[in-house]
Amino acid sequence: MLNNRVGMIFNVLYMQLNNCGTSCNLLRCWKWDVTQLITRSLQTKAKYAIVILNRPISQKQEFITNLWNNALVRMTVDGGTTRWDKFLKELPENVQSTMKYPDLITGDFDSIGQDILQKYKKSCKVKSSTNLNVIHTPDQDYTDFTKALIELCKHCQQIDMEIDHVLTICQSSGRLDQILGNIQTLFLATEKALLSPNTRVYIITDDAVSWLLCPGEHIISIPEQTRFHKRAWCSLVPIGETCSYVTTTGLKWNLVNQPLRFGEVVSTSNTFDGSETVTVKCSNTVLWSMRVPSLCP
Repeated sequence: MLNNRVGMIFNVLYMQLNNCGTSCNLLRCWKWDVTQLITRSLQTKAKYAIVILNRPISQKQEFITNLWNNALVRMTVDGGTTRWDKFLKELPENVQSTMKYPDLITGDFDSIGQDILQKYKKSCKVKSSTNLNVIHTPDQDYTDFTKALIELCKHCQQIDMEIDHVLTICQSSGRLDQILGNIQTLFLATEKALLSPNTRVYIITDDAVSWLLCPGEHIISIPEQTRFHKRAWCSLVPIGETCSYVTTTGLKWNLVNQPLRFGEVVSTSNTFDGSETVTVKCSNTVLWSMRVPSLCP
């Protein structure tokens, strides 16, 4: 009888993992649902920050403008401020007037023009209701992205705000070392506790969303537009270490206790079997990526 009660308690705990990126350390299981982050009608219910890195913004204008304005914290990083300013100039004038100002601009400022930096400082002075924090982060031991997360954490602590997600707008094209550096920041966010343990960090690149799956069990909700798209794709890639085993359901080519390591098997260019969810059990941290077609024009 006692064993049955314990089992019921564990099942209840498991079923209560209903938020995007929520976790249960006791069971080492997570449930992920990015739908609330990519759907306009649901974004207002999500507690997230948006971070703009120094790459061209290629996603749909409407998606980015809604994502920006519905965020609790808006942040541009070094040259990302220039990219953001260019994006704003390409919007219709009636939309430009609705766009909120950044809350934070950070970086070592080696890739942002002083004219752009001064423009935002002056604009915020004119609008007394806007509080812009410009923070110089010259430390070269970390990338600007990593330092941005550190400053974001400080900002949230100062204003007593909790965020559940950080959505980072970047690109998967360009310099390979910078792409790998962005993935390194995902690891540092966890390993160095750069943010609250309950805050999940995502990278949005063109029409894809990526994040880390820590050792344990994961249930990933797959948006309908993703799983039925004719060019749908997803991947499970070990970064920095071998993943001793991965077992999945919901994929076209499922893995069963499959080791993943470079030089042998790496699960790229996989896709879905039509199921609403994908489950992943992994012994080591892997990078999960999937296409979300609605993000790009």
